[in-house]
Amino acid sequence: MKKQKSSLPPAGLPAGANLINFSPAKRLAARFGTCSKTIFRWADRGFFGRYKINQRVVLFDIAEVLAYVQSTRVN
Repeated sequence: MKKQKSSLPPAGLPAGANLINFSPAKRLAARFGTCSKTIFRWADRGFFGRYKINQRVVLFDIAEVLAYVQSTRVN
């Protein structure tokens, strides 16, 4: 019997969330030229949220991280 796909996001993500908009720390770190530990430090300091999907998976909203990085830009 095939398991039907649910339209709901995995537990831990906000309702209406699309997984395309979320990324693990490792991918975000590569995108912004930092290490994944830095992404977790920023989240610990409250600059943006994190979404714990299960014991091993933590995702970050790409838009939130991008907004934070852009807000720290020096002109």
